[in-house]
Amino acid sequence: MSLARFRLRFLLQEIDLPQGDTVIGRSATCQVTIEDPLVSREHARIRITGERATIEDLGSRNGVQVGGATLKGMHTLGDGERVRIGTQEIVFCAGAPPATIDAGTRTTGFMCHCSECGHPYPLELPECPACGSSDRNEEDTLAGAPTTQRDWGLDLVVESLRRAESIGRVDDIERILSHARMGIEQRIGNGLPVERPTLDAVADAAATLAATRGDAAWGKWLLSVYASLGTVPPRAVGLSLITLPPLERSSLAPAARRVVESVSSRGGPRHEDRESLAGIEALGDLEPAGA
Repeated sequence: MSLARFRLRFLLQEIDLPQGDTVIGRSATCQVTIEDPLVSREHARIRITGERATIEDLGSRNGVQVGGATLKGMHTLGDGERVRIGTQEIVFCAGAPPATIDAGTRTTGFMCHCSECGHPYPLELPECPACGSSDRNEEDTLAGAPTTQRDWGLDLVVESLRRAESIGRVDDIERILSHARMGIEQRIGNGLPVERPTLDAVADAAATLAATRGDAAWGKWLLSVYASLGTVPPRAVGLSLITLPPLERSSLAPAARRVVESVSSRGGPRHEDRESLAGIEALGDLEPAGA
């Protein structure tokens, strides 16, 4: 007789739980990593022992909720129970999946947008994990859409960025930006579109981080992305980058000029982008010392 199969359903993934311990947290060393600044590095542990599954809080900063109640001590999990860690909700599943589902071919799940805060979340959840609203934009639901559609993973990264910015966690912002960078570069490399609001939100966070640290590295990256796409960064990006120390700021000149040249080669900026482009042109007029 085979042991029951235990799984976690989280966003677009179903994660099998092996016998033994599965640690959930923000650290890359965890078996399940959640990109959320409200999640501790090692937040919770699920232990599978034979036919029994338990969960316990590992002394996290913001606690664990199971079925809406704050977890105290060890709790035995039942099929369909909902576990909230940070702002994310995970569904615990016990038993084999329905035979009609081909797990090998299903590449995406069912997502919708919260009509209150715009947060994307799995359609199966009864309410938005970000704000608790049950109102959703059904017309935005994604069900088995091709990969050329909206990148929900990047949307969720942007949500994590906003939360990290709201509480001023600079190290978290840089770590989340690194994930966003990988996702954006992968889509561009595969010839897939990057949603403009998503790109602009990532660029704004990257420019703000560059200005905070006085380091042009993130500015160079974001300018190279806009140059490759032939589009103009938001005005806030130029305003942040212009505050860099003189030597760092002047090192952005070549990348800024490539943005201007790329936009010009595609017929010039849209009317609403002209002021933003002027800020990038100002960066392009700066020559590195000794040039």
